[in-house]
Amino acid sequence: MKKKYLIVLLGLIFHLSAMAQQKGEGYSGAVRLIDLGNQEEAMDQLRPYLNYKEYGNLSLYARYHFARSAYKNNQYQLAQATLLDLLGNYNWEREDDGLYLLTLVYFAQNEAYDGLSQISKIDGEMLKKEGYKASYDYLSKNATTSFLAAHWGAFKQNKGYTLALKEKLLSQSVLTSGEKKILAEMENMDLGEGNTGTARIKNETLDVAVVLPFNYQGGAGVSDLEGNNFIFELYQGISMAIERARSQGMDIEVKTFDTERKNEVVNKILADPFFSKADIIVGPLYPEETEIVAGFAQNNRIPFVNPLSNITDGFDGMEYAYLFRPSTKVIVDRILNYSRSHVKGNRIALAYSGSTRDELMAREFAEEASKRGYRLVFNQKVNSSSIRGFMENIGVRPGSTASVDQIVIFSDDPYIASPTLSLLESQTTETPIFVMDSWLYFNFANFDMLDGNELYFVGNNTIDLSKKAVEDYRYRFFERYHVYPGTNAYVGYDLMNWLAKTINNQRGFDFRRNLDQNNNVEGSLSFGLNFNNSHSNQYVPVLKLNAGKLEEIKL
Repeated sequence: MKKKYLIVLLGLIFHLSAMAQQKGEGYSGAVRLIDLGNQEEAMDQLRPYLNYKEYGNLSLYARYHFARSAYKNNQYQLAQATLLDLLGNYNWEREDDGLYLLTLVYFAQNEAYDGLSQISKIDGEMLKKEGYKASYDYLSKNATTSFLAAHWGAFKQNKGYTLALKEKLLSQSVLTSGEKKILAEMENMDLGEGNTGTARIKNETLDVAVVLPFNYQGGAGVSDLEGNNFIFELYQGISMAIERARSQGMDIEVKTFDTERKNEVVNKILADPFFSKADIIVGPLYPEETEIVAGFAQNNRIPFVNPLSNITDGFDGMEYAYLFRPSTKVIVDRILNYSRSHVKGNRIALAYSGSTRDELMAREFAEEASKRGYRLVFNQKVNSSSIRGFMENIGVRPGSTASVDQIVIFSDDPYIASPTLSLLESQTTETPIFVMDSWLYFNFANFDMLDGNELYFVGNNTIDLSKKAVEDYRYRFFERYHVYPGTNAYVGYDLMNWLAKTINNQRGFDFRRNLDQNNNVEGSLSFGLNFNNSHSNQYVPVLKLNAGKLEEIKL
C-alpha cells in the first residue's frame, strides 16, 4: 500500500515539475519573440505570467517584458501603465531597467519632462549613460531651446540634455541674458565625447583671426575698399602693428575674414580650420555678429575683442568677450568719481545724442548719479538743432549764470559738437562741461578760442599726441599710405600692439592671467590701458587743454 502511495506521490511531483518547466519555457519563448519582432504573440504568451500571486518574482520580469513588447508595438499608453504599476507597487531588483524603458516610452509620447525625470532616478552608471544618449537623440531633434533653457536647473546633470541645449544655443544668432548665463555655466562642464568644441591646436605662434565687416555697406572682399572705409582704416593700423611685432622677432600669423554684415557668412567663417589654433579674435563690431562670435568664443575658449564698441550688452556671462575701449559703465563711474573730487554742488545737466551708446550711457549715468546723491536738473536727448537751446536753457548764454554745477554731454556727433563749441567761443562759463574725447579731433574746433571755459574731455582710449611714438607712427603711416592716420588707424595700431605684448611665446597665451598681471600699462599710442579683473579698459583719463597741450587731470 505504501509502495502505491509512493508511486502516486512521485508521479504528482513529476507532473508539477513538468508544469513548471512548461511555464518557464512559455516565458522564455515570449521574450525571444519580442526580439524577433513578433510583439502581439509575445504579449499573448506573457499575459498568464503577469499574475503576481501565482508567479511571484517571475511576474515582475514578465511585466517588464510585456511593457517592452507594447513599446515596440507602439502601444505606448499600455507600456506606460504596465511600467508605472511595476515600479510603483513592487520592489523589483532591476528597477533601473524599468526606469530607462519608461524614459523611452515618455519620449515616444513627446512627454520630455516626464522622460527626463525618470533618468534622474537611475542609479547604475551604464544605464544612466544610455539615458543621456537617449536624451540627446530625442531633445536635439524635438525640443525647443526655450523648453531646454527653462528646465536647465532641473536637468543640467544629464549630459545628453546639456549637449542638446548647448548645440541649440550656439546655433542661434541672438541669445537672451539667461541663455548667455547658461552657456557660460556650461563652459567648465565635461560633456564627454559629444562635446562640440573645436579641438585646440597649441603652438608657439601668436595666431590672430581678424573678423571685421569690411563691406559694411554691401559688397564682398577687401581688394577694392576705398580709403574712407573706417573698418579698412582700423585694419591699416592693425597691419602696421603686426609688421612692427614681426620686425621685433615675434612669430605671428594673421588671417583676415570679411563678415559682409551677413550672419550666415559669420557662421561660415567660424567653421574655418584657422580657428582651431587661433589665440585671439579681433572683431566683429556689430551686435548681431558679435553675439554669434561671443557664443563661439565661449564654447571654444578663444578670447575675442571688439575694437571700437563701449557697449557690453550681449556679453553677460561671456568670460571670453572683451571691449578694447571702456564700457559705458566704466565711463560713467569715472566721470562721477572725478566730479566728487573736483566739482562742488550736486546739480547736473545731462544731454545725449540718439545713438545707441549715448542713450544707454545716459540711462546708466542718471541711475548712478541718483544713487550717489546728485540731482539731474536737466536730462535731455538733443540733436544739431536743439543742443544750443539746451545750453541756453541751463544758463549758458550772455548775461546769465548756469543754473547747474556741471554739464555732461554724451555725443560723438560733430553736428552737436559744432554749435556747442561755437556758443562757448562767444560765451565764457565757469561751469565744468564734460564731453567725449572725439571732440578733440573735429577739424572745425578752434580750442584757442575756448580759454576760460572749463571744458573737459573724457578719455575713450585717447591718443596721447605728446608721445614721440605717436609722431613716429604718423610718419611711418604716411610713408606707406600717403595719408596721415585717422582715429581708427590709431586705435587699430594701439590694439594690436597691446595684444602682442599681452600674449606671446615668452609670456604665454593665457590672455586672462596675463591681463590680471599687467595692471595699469602705458598704451603704445594712448594714455593708458588697464584690464585688471575687467573685460573692458578701465583707464579713462579726464583731459583738459592747457596752453594748447592736452593734459590729464588726476583724481
